[in-house]
Amino acid sequence: MKSIKRKWSLLLLFTMMAFMVSAQSSISGVVKDIEGMTLPGVNVILEGTSKGAVSDMDGKYVITNVENGAYTLVGSYLGFTTFKKAIIVDGRDITVDMVMTEDSESLEQVIVTGVVNPKSKLESSVSVSTLDAKIIEQAAPRSAGELFRNIPGIRAESSGGEGNANFNVRGVPVSSGGSRYFQIQEDGLPLNLFGDTSFGNSDNFLRIDANIGRVEAIRGGSASTQTSNGPAGIINMISKTGNVEGGSIATTFGVDYQTSRLDFEYGQPLGNGLSYHIGGFMRNGEGPREIGYQGNKGGQLKANITKRFESGYVRVYGKFLNDRSVMYLPMPMLLEGSNDDPTFSNLPGFDITNDAVQSANLQQSAGTSPFTGQNHTNDVRNGNNPISKAIGAEFSFSLPNDWKLSGKARYSNNSGQWVAPFTAAVGTVADIEATARDAAGAGTEPLVYSDGNRESFNPSNGLAQIIHMFDVTVEDLSNFFSDVKVSKKIGDDIGVTAGLFTATQNTKIGWQWSSFLSEVKGGGDARLADFDGFSRNGQYSYGTPVWGNCCQRKYNTVHTVNSPYVGVDADITENLNFDGSVRFENVKVNGNIASGPTSQDSYDYNGDGVIQGIEQVVPIISGSDGQIINDDYNFVSFSAGLNYKINDGSAVFGRYSKGASGRAPDRNNYGTDGKADVQYDEVAQLELGYKKRLNNGVLNVTGFMSNTDEGLSNELNREVGNPFKALGVEAETVLRYGENFSFIGSLTWTKAEIDGGDNKGNTPRRQADFVYNFSPSYNFGDNGKHTVALSVLGTSKSYAQDDNDLVMPGYAYFNLIGRAGLTDGLSLVLSVNNLFDTVGITEVEGNGDGAFGNDRLVRARSISGRSTTLSLQYKF
Repeated sequence: MKSIKRKWSLLLLFTMMAFMVSAQSSISGVVKDIEGMTLPGVNVILEGTSKGAVSDMDGKYVITNVENGAYTLVGSYLGFTTFKKAIIVDGRDITVDMVMTEDSESLEQVIVTGVVNPKSKLESSVSVSTLDAKIIEQAAPRSAGELFRNIPGIRAESSGGEGNANFNVRGVPVSSGGSRYFQIQEDGLPLNLFGDTSFGNSDNFLRIDANIGRVEAIRGGSASTQTSNGPAGIINMISKTGNVEGGSIATTFGVDYQTSRLDFEYGQPLGNGLSYHIGGFMRNGEGPREIGYQGNKGGQLKANITKRFESGYVRVYGKFLNDRSVMYLPMPMLLEGSNDDPTFSNLPGFDITNDAVQSANLQQSAGTSPFTGQNHTNDVRNGNNPISKAIGAEFSFSLPNDWKLSGKARYSNNSGQWVAPFTAAVGTVADIEATARDAAGAGTEPLVYSDGNRESFNPSNGLAQIIHMFDVTVEDLSNFFSDVKVSKKIGDDIGVTAGLFTATQNTKIGWQWSSFLSEVKGGGDARLADFDGFSRNGQYSYGTPVWGNCCQRKYNTVHTVNSPYVGVDADITENLNFDGSVRFENVKVNGNIASGPTSQDSYDYNGDGVIQGIEQVVPIISGSDGQIINDDYNFVSFSAGLNYKINDGSAVFGRYSKGASGRAPDRNNYGTDGKADVQYDEVAQLELGYKKRLNNGVLNVTGFMSNTDEGLSNELNREVGNPFKALGVEAETVLRYGENFSFIGSLTWTKAEIDGGDNKGNTPRRQADFVYNFSPSYNFGDNGKHTVALSVLGTSKSYAQDDNDLVMPGYAYFNLIGRAGLTDGLSLVLSVNNLFDTVGITEVEGNGDGAFGNDRLVRARSISGRSTTLSLQYKF
């Protein structure tokens, strides 16, 4: 009897076990993006359980031993919208393929720029914006400055061509030019140690192409402690790495101006944890303004290879950039109306949105090299010609016992040239002739055209200009940066990070400026003028006598930086998070500077044994001349923030930060003891922000206050430096309506004020109360293969200078993108920049140079006019 019972018991047990086994199923599938490319590394889980998997290199995932029941399958991946689908498991295996769409504005997206530890936007107590490849493509930027205008809180003066733009962030000022308080990075390391080195701005060494995977932008906040010389913010250009197979090729032609460009990029996983990406561009053309020659010529090549391990990755990468682009400096304009309500207009024969000071007749500049004291000549057609050969590496590993080690390092061999004409004065022929003659000592020689039969100089509009050629040799702007940090998680709630940033920045730059006389005429064919028997080919001086021959200079310095930093990230409660960080900046500077000519005597430039008119006064810096620089300084930066997660879709945060920026060597004076007048300038900031997930998008709003304590010093023969204060609000949103329509927009209001000196109470120059951008787009056709997108970028009025005498009017310009999908992967794209040919004044020199009828003449810079390109793009 017992034996029978035992047999029935065993039979029942086996039956139950078989039933249980049969009730467990697997869920599998393939994860792809909307273009059909597989996505490795996607986290796939059953919500509310511990069961999950990670997609492999082919995008495949499998979750095994799933019991019967109702579940929600969730797929999450950096930069993509979270995938969710309700499923029912009933004893059978299930296949669920996922299609994930990119979403750079998702509050779940993990950010890596300017934070103590990577975390989602919702959990971060910083103001951060991200732009993915699709948004960049929609913005159709021709330069980094034009791209950065799409980021809230940033005003970019992007009217000068590709590079050398001026940036201010949330009322922190444009002190002299460039971006003193704002750091531009590429893959987490600065492009240059200083953002405002004259003619060596960071964005000179940055080109926008299809290598960029996404852009992360931090304003204020922990930027004070997470980089050197960037307390106002960080923009990090993050490259594609080939973790997803695919690429693109595009050829672009100008419709209403001459340009030709080829872009290409491709990346893929290779198996065994390896992936690579390579891409770049080649181009040539005149540029969007008529200059009379090929002004844009060159290209870039970038490549990286990544090896992924179970606990981390190692990546090496390289970059080669050799690109020439036209630089547009202030040019002649008509100034109509009052200073409070002016209109900047065209002069006869010169269009301020489509013409430039460049000319086919102005191709060579001559002077003396400040490094050797010998003859120097430069081809004006070189324009802004950065040359960069860089190699870098980065790694990150999760170690046992909740330790993590990561690091980045890069060496960049940077050099090049920077040469562009600047209208130093404009007026009637008689006025300009008298000014130039008196300055150069030209005597009574008649003014004649420098070409042809050298007939009498007699422009049809009666106007002439003195051109100062900003001729600069960037002999060595090389740098080495490294940033290594170790993190330790203490329990479940606290993380500590300690790191060391080191830098070596060379600054060997020579100025050899010269002076020309020219008519005021567009079309790229303005003719030059000579004092007959005195000038040579339109050049009447080997210096800049109208400016006291200020600009034969040399800078040859080396900055060495060691910056240890430490940060703490702690969950005070389930919803309340604190993070704080401190950075110790230690800087040493040595080298030599000669900030003006050391002699101004006769010099037989052409070596014919006769001192001719133009050779009578030649400013020279001898190779051995120069003041010794031997300086060192240090400062402490700190930042602390709280983030309170209200629920899964909203959070509020607050942060206070204080940081500083050191000065580039050419933005300062140095005493006989080798010490700088001003070693660094400080910025203190307070922020309060709100982040909200909407039913159809996200909304971020941040209020801010800042105080900038900028020391007084002398730069290029003028005093600069003031205390400043600002307060304001920035808002940004991403909205999606159905499958077809989306809207991206931002608006920043800033009330900035000079807080000391002669202009106390005035608004800082070039600081607008409002800057904004709105970008609606509409997709239609099968799988949304056709697109129409509009981008509106605008600014309210601002002032030309700190004295607030002359207003620069507000403006808004429109960019239009139209994409027609021809077949799978192949598209035809029409891009129109500045659709309505809007005049947008970004810089003015002086308040008027003389009379022109009942109005005045002025030297100013406007955004470029309408330019249209047509591209054939293939994505594969």
